[in-house]
Amino acid sequence: MDNKKIAIISLLVLILISVSAIFLISTSNPNLSPDKIDLEKCKILQNNERDKINIVFFSTKEEAEKYSKFFLDLSPFDENKNNFNFFYINDYVPDCEIYNDVALLCYNKEMIKKASSCPNDYIVVVKDQPKEIRSSSYMNVMSINSNHPESVFAHEFGHAFVVLAEEYVPAEIPKQSKNCVDDCEKFSNNNEGCFQGCSKNDFFRSIDSGIMRTLSSKSYGIFNEKTISDKITSETKEQQKITGQAVSNDINCEDEKYLLVKGSYNENQVQLIDKSVESGCAGKNGEGNLEYNLALKDNSIISDGKFNPEIIFTDAPGKEPTAQINGEILNNKGEFFLKLPLESESKKLEISKDKEILTEINLIGLNSRPCKI
Repeated sequence: MDNKKIAIISLLVLILISVSAIFLISTSNPNLSPDKIDLEKCKILQNNERDKINIVFFSTKEEAEKYSKFFLDLSPFDENKNNFNFFYINDYVPDCEIYNDVALLCYNKEMIKKASSCPNDYIVVVKDQPKEIRSSSYMNVMSINSNHPESVFAHEFGHAFVVLAEEYVPAEIPKQSKNCVDDCEKFSNNNEGCFQGCSKNDFFRSIDSGIMRTLSSKSYGIFNEKTISDKITSETKEQQKITGQAVSNDINCEDEKYLLVKGSYNENQVQLIDKSVESGCAGKNGEGNLEYNLALKDNSIISDGKFNPEIIFTDAPGKEPTAQINGEILNNKGEFFLKLPLESESKKLEISKDKEILTEINLIGLNSRPCKI
């Protein structure tokens, strides 16, 4: 064989090796080739179709199954299994931070957008962290340390879903919370008793050692269960009137559009930073004492809700198995995101607190093209 043929064969071998190496690298690390690989493929765990509460996990299938099973075995969710849909995304790993050096916080624009490939009223990110690093709940996102008991998911969901206050001491009591009271009569006999110490030493809780006090528990308590049940009823009814929330066995969030608003909150002031039209399902924004209204040109409200950009709940197990939770409520110093259904006739987004308008955005002319404030 002459030198020319040897050179050609050697070149072909090198090209084949190079192509194989590139393929192996891109498939082993999907973040290196986002145009080639579907990073946000939505997978179904449980789909009850329309008008349900949608929870999406960023985790392995096994982790999503573990947490959702614990959740659905717990009262009052065990009697409301058909009111929840569960999804998971296992081919995208969100960036997270250790907030204030104490708590896992997985909350950023990229993750929020990736979650939109699934119906996503509530988002759960599962990460492996040292046990002392707290799990957290902020807006509609729960950041779960996988080295904590499974009950931490139920605990953080209590914060995100109905703003349950911490039942350990000390902690701050969010304005909208109902489970820490200054008078036992406020439980209206929907309780196991009345126990002193609920966020504050002089407030009372309805159960001695419930999930909102210790992660060794598997019960919210009667009062908290009723609070959650009432919200499940109201939220599933609300889902029926929200455009773009339909779910089918064929996940088609890629055919939907939503408005993503980026803002910050400080000292009772909301600053809106930008807005964009994105592809995906809009989802919800949590619960809290700030309100938003999305109005059409005829002033009819097509979407409304509450959210809490102010505080981050952070929680970890106590040193002893049955000890009260080691945690605290932290002030958020970062940005927040609102995801809203998009209509061609949208007129304005209004954000208020205690009936006082804090800010509003003119949406006239907004369409499927990306835009900035």
